[in-house]
Amino acid sequence: MKDKLGFKDYFGTATMGLTDGLAAALMTSFFLVYLTDYAGLGAFGAVIGSSVLLFSHIFDAVNDPIEGWIMDQAKVGKYGKYKPFIILSILTALVGVSALFFIPSGMNHVLAVIWVILFYLLYDMGSSFYAPNLIYRSLTLDINQRGKLLIAPRIVSMMTGMVTAALIAMVTGVNIVVGNMHDSFGLTVLGLLLIVSVISLIGISMVKERHHAQRDADEKIKLTDIFLLLKENDAIRVNVLAMIFSGFIWTFLFATLLYYIKWGLCADLTTGVVDNAAYATYSGVASMLMFLPLIVGTLAAAPILKKIGDPMKFTRILLLFQAVPCGILFLLQVLGILEKMPWLFLACVAVTTTAVGMGYIPGSTIDIEIMDYEIYKNGKDRSGLCNAVNRFISKAQSAIGASVIGFVLVAIGYVVDSETGDFVGELSNMPVMLNWFIVIMGLIPFILGMIAWLILGKYPINNEVRAKMREKLSKQNNH
Repeated sequence: MKDKLGFKDYFGTATMGLTDGLAAALMTSFFLVYLTDYAGLGAFGAVIGSSVLLFSHIFDAVNDPIEGWIMDQAKVGKYGKYKPFIILSILTALVGVSALFFIPSGMNHVLAVIWVILFYLLYDMGSSFYAPNLIYRSLTLDINQRGKLLIAPRIVSMMTGMVTAALIAMVTGVNIVVGNMHDSFGLTVLGLLLIVSVISLIGISMVKERHHAQRDADEKIKLTDIFLLLKENDAIRVNVLAMIFSGFIWTFLFATLLYYIKWGLCADLTTGVVDNAAYATYSGVASMLMFLPLIVGTLAAAPILKKIGDPMKFTRILLLFQAVPCGILFLLQVLGILEKMPWLFLACVAVTTTAVGMGYIPGSTIDIEIMDYEIYKNGKDRSGLCNAVNRFISKAQSAIGASVIGFVLVAIGYVVDSETGDFVGELSNMPVMLNWFIVIMGLIPFILGMIAWLILGKYPINNEVRAKMREKLSKQNNH
């Protein structure tokens, strides 16, 4: 049975993303720290880092669709259609990120800028070629099998963050032998990336693609097909429109959570003084709530999806469990209850994050079946372009989420003593600040979630259509 998945499929898909996950974690958490503290660039390192990260979002707007188009244009070869791109992404991440964390000592600022831009573009372009959903789609047409397939990669991706949490400790250990923090940082990153890259390459080598749409010899996928895709494919149009709203639930909650905990639960609003012991406790609990529920939700999602039998029905249920607790947070703040009942605040956050964690499985299943739907309805395999649209929206939402919080902090005159962590701005602004935080993490996600829930009611794929798709695509199967 072609759709029956085995050990090689599960192990391969779980490990092929190790390099991508580690590279992303390093770039998100430590790249700026490396540039300012260990690259020998000082304050200029912050200028380079901030400029590159801003430029990357602009570059991605053009880059992702182009690379999606390139993947769609590829032919099915000896090693499959998408495996070569995964291999390329592993190698470019290894080279690009290793170089970014090993800027030669004594390099002048002009050459440092060229070095960072060159290797960041290498990493970023390779990262866009890491499109695991295209591999998942080719392995099986069964939604339950796809749900099970998505669990291990998700867990492995989150566990990668635990490795980076110990990075500074590892660098310090290497430095005992090397005696140079600049070299120790580069060697540690290079060593970690070499290890995970070897594992990732072994993993992708074990994956065998099975399902590809038949394509006429003269059929060409055009870059402008991304506009036709959104026009002709009502499934992706509905899903993308809903994502524009629902994607901000996690983004806004994550961006605001620690700010509200610090000032709403651990500070005296009359003095601006923070109880740092309480802040350490609550922030630790909050960090666990942003991590453990995602894992628990991911593990629970596949069996629940199998029982419900419809990924869109499951997704709409989960949207309610994401949005409603956010609405409750806002209501409790208005009633003056939230600051007095921290456990209720944390409980609402836990429900939302668990629902977000569970949403990954049915959400990714929907993303993959939309690729099937494009082949089924319009006869073209535009899977790469489908994937590019989703990636772009996700990246844009992350950037917007951070920008909104930054705007609020500037608007209310956010000033904190770097030594004590206490608020030293205008104290009368603190209640206003808390209200804005709860609007961003409570009211807005509630409204956006409910809008997304309504939009997804128009999703055109039901179980009857899924059965027809699977039958048609099975007949078209091309090795």
